[in-house]
Amino acid sequence: MVLKRGYFTMNFRRVLRLKPGNRVAILSPSATVPSRFPEVARRGIENLREYFDLDPVILPGAFEDTQRNYENPGIRVADLVRAFSDDDLRGIFATIGGDESIRVLPLLDRKLLVSNTKSFMGYSDCCTYHTYLATLGNCSLHGPAIMAGFAQIESLPVSYVEYISRVLFSDSTGLEMNAFDEYSNGYPDWGAPGNATRVNAKVSSDPWKWLQGTSIRGRLFAGNVEVLDWIRGTEFWPPPEFWNGVFLILETSEEVPQPVAVERYLRSYGISGILHRIGGLAFGRFRGYSREMIHEVEKRIMSVVRVEFHLNDLPVVTGLDVGHTDPQFPIPNGVNGEIRQGEDVLRILGSYTNP
Repeated sequence: MVLKRGYFTMNFRRVLRLKPGNRVAILSPSATVPSRFPEVARRGIENLREYFDLDPVILPGAFEDTQRNYENPGIRVADLVRAFSDDDLRGIFATIGGDESIRVLPLLDRKLLVSNTKSFMGYSDCCTYHTYLATLGNCSLHGPAIMAGFAQIESLPVSYVEYISRVLFSDSTGLEMNAFDEYSNGYPDWGAPGNATRVNAKVSSDPWKWLQGTSIRGRLFAGNVEVLDWIRGTEFWPPPEFWNGVFLILETSEEVPQPVAVERYLRSYGISGILHRIGGLAFGRFRGYSREMIHEVEKRIMSVVRVEFHLNDLPVVTGLDVGHTDPQFPIPNGVNGEIRQGEDVLRILGSYTNP
């Protein structure tokens, strides 16, 4: 299969631009962890007010009992329908991820999502929604959640807030998101007093590592590699032409999939032809990996790319500030972006929002 890298075929619908004072929906489209740790959720919601001057509207199912939420996916459907259809709600923020939001997708109205292009923000299991929205041609924002990223803002750098604000509130064209100097893996026990806004001990960041190539430029699409594997092959997975020229960013979760698992996930992208179509491949920082594991997973990535599929021209880089470590970049899926070797800067080349 021979395709010109950087060849774009899809036009994405940009989302409503937020303004100070706008009402925004708070919902739990996957797990209802807020019912277990309400203080963490409360702090994240308060930070939307304090740092972004937004007016959060907590939808009925956001703090639902965990078991009832699992047994009744219609609760989540009702919240999503209201969030997308209510003109008074200008954006949508997920409280956290989970592991079975894929059950909700068949219950959603495709026409409703297409005709209401609002910013949907979250990561981890929310990648099911990002993927479905992408198949419909809607932009969405792979980024922090209320409980995992917003609640901890006071423990994170000012630039983190600036990047989120620029993407949501203005034209993001030309935004340069510089790699953060430090990062943390996860949070202290949310059940202990005083931990709602804290992150685990910070460590110095390593430079991004180029395994092949010197630059990537393409249409951004970011997602968790484990969650994407659950949805792959379903009707909610993008068609082959979607991947033409995509700047694909994959990241791993706190479950720390073994290097051989990442190798197998990536092999499926090769077999399906995706690796032949994309403009470049990046991996977010590997959450919870030892130095030895990082070396091993990078070796396996390149074995798939170069030995199995002979893709010597596919740019590959690891260590981006994306996914399950804090702070993380807000990635506007559907918007063009680029990175270059030696700069550790993600440039956003278009606007995520309409005025």
